[in-house]
Order: sequence, then C-alpha cells, then structure tokens
Amino acid sequence: RMGAIPEGPEADRAMSRIEKESARMGDLVDGLLTLARLDEVPEPVRAPVDLAVVAAECRDDAKAIAPDREFTLDANEDVTVAGDEDQIRQLLANLLRNAIDHTPPETPVEIVVASGARSVEIEIRDHGPGINEENADQLFERFWRESDSRSRKTGGAGIGLAVVAAVASVHGGKASASNAPDGGAIFRVELARDPDSAISQDPPTDS
Repeated sequence: RMGAIPEGPEADRAMSRIEKESARMGDLVDGLLTLARLDEVPEPVRAPVDLAVVAAECRDDAKAIAPDREFTLDANEDVTVAGDEDQIRQLLANLLRNAIDHTPPETPVEIVVASGARSVEIEIRDHGPGINEENADQLFERFWRESDSRSRKTGGAGIGLAVVAAVASVHGGKASASNAPDGGAIFRVELARDPDSAISQDPPTDS
C-alpha cells in the first residue's frame, strides 16, 4: 500500500494474496496453540455439552462462511456428553471448514449427530471428490497434507484434522475418515458420554 506496487488491479491482487496468507497463518497459529494446550494434559473440563445445539450453531457459522452451500443437520435426542464445549466446538468447526475447503463450490454438506449407549457419533458427509482411503489415518497427523487435494492453495496447513483427532482423544473417543459408497467423503468422530471411560472398554454385544 506504500507504493511498492502501483495502484490498480495488480495492487489489489497483491493485497488479496497477502490477506489470504495472513488468514491462513492465523488459522495455523490457532491450531498450534490448541494442540500445545492439549499436549499439556491439564485438568480436563467435564461439563454437559449438548452436541445438537453446538452442531446447529456450527452449521449456522458454516453457512455464513459459504452461503452458496446447503448444510443440513440431523441430530438425535439425548446427544449430551461430558466435556469441554470450546474444544468440541472447534472440532466441529474444523470438520466443516475441511469440507468447505476440499470440495467444489455449492457442494452440499450433511451433519449427523447420533446417540449410542456410551458414546455419541458426529458424522460430516460431503459430496465432493472423496479421499484416498490408503491415506485415511494420515489425514489426522500433524502437518500432513495429501498432495492432490490437501494442498496449500485450499488454505490447509495440515493442522485442522490433527486438532479434531486430539480433541476426540481427550474426550475418550476417536476420529476416522472414509468414502461414501455413492461418492464423497465421510468424517466420523466418536465421543464418549463419559470421557473418563474409553469407548474401547464398551462390553461386547451378544451375538
């Protein structure tokens, strides 16, 4: 703006690139700070969190970011878990932002919150190109980006899904990704109703 680039379209394009890179850097710093706090293993927050309410608010936020898309929400009754609402809200926001960043414009996104006996499952389904399932586990590793779809041009820094996995773990759960049979990607997060009792400890069902 001080004149290194003459005013006009070229300056506007340069400022746009700078502003987008600044926003990307801000997201990266926020993600790193979240991971650092989770790594510290502080005394966990355990308060009732209604995932239907949080999911509805995150859906509305996503609509504001991508008004050209349709976001639908299907939430069961009794989807309350004990946990940290701020962390769970960031988990949902990251999953929705991931769907926005890695699918074509106007691609619909579906949010499902389903209740179980000892856990609640959150499912974010898009109708984009899907994922390479060979790399499904690596998607949640820090700083990992798939060469074709998870590139810097979409704003990704390889932190968002790592935060999702870390928050899920703190809440006694897990995160996973797969392709839908009829196309698109599905990201699932399972959160324990009581995070101090791991989901893996659920007793086997009778066959």
